[in-house]
Amino acid sequence: MPLVGDLTDLALVDIIQINCVGRNTARLTVHYPIGDGVFYFADGEVVDARLGNLVGVEAVYKALEYDQGAFRIDTGIPAPTRTIFEPWANLIMEGLRLLDEARAGRGEEGDLAAATPAIAPTRTPTTTSGAARVVNIYQSLVNDLTKVKGVDLALAVSRDGTVQASSKVRSAEKLGMMVALLVHLGRLITVPGRVGPLSRMTISTGPKKVMVFDLENYLALIEFSSAVRFETMSPHIDRLFRKMQARINGASEGVSTGLLGGAGALTPPGPYAGPLTM
Repeated sequence: MPLVGDLTDLALVDIIQINCVGRNTARLTVHYPIGDGVFYFADGEVVDARLGNLVGVEAVYKALEYDQGAFRIDTGIPAPTRTIFEPWANLIMEGLRLLDEARAGRGEEGDLAAATPAIAPTRTPTTTSGAARVVNIYQSLVNDLTKVKGVDLALAVSRDGTVQASSKVRSAEKLGMMVALLVHLGRLITVPGRVGPLSRMTISTGPKKVMVFDLENYLALIEFSSAVRFETMSPHIDRLFRKMQARINGASEGVSTGLLGGAGALTPPGPYAGPLTM
């Protein structure tokens, strides 16, 4: 029995996630304003897409521009041919990046900024002066990460994808949700001989690399050039995460971040190790 619905209730990104994580063989048909789009899934990937005259990845990128349209999913229907060879996570990340660039080119950057309000720091009285002390340890972390040579941008989010702090990110909320999704998928992957969940993954997006860190209490992302070796940045980033852990521990000493459950509700983030290249 086919599944029918509308993109206003379930976005294309979510449909792709559901079918790829479930490793479904299926055909998705979406009635867009410009015509029908057809997408095929197999073995946990998007393998074919067509929208108007567009075929393959270009059809997916175009489809991501639309947030309305009735859809139908028919399972068990194989793709007639394969036109997409990119991993589905890379496909979505690149599509969202291109979408942001297109919106910025149309002068919509202000709308994106308005849709992503800055995180208001929590003010907590100090024991020395009684004045309000402004604390946003996540913004401090992001600021420190972007000072590391080679890092182009950084993002810190909670486990549900809520953005806590960001730097040079136009559509931080959307990227935050993608980070949470990628970490969730990483936790579903079993690596032979490894104990515990994966806690770092690397995604190549053309000339750039995105690295996502699962730090248990929060998630962090950095973007850097593919020409930069992470090993040269690793000692500095490791030091910053240890510094962040010390700051979180300081919440029990009278400083509240108000971002992860309030004062006294925090536990130190876990260690990170082991890359997962997607």
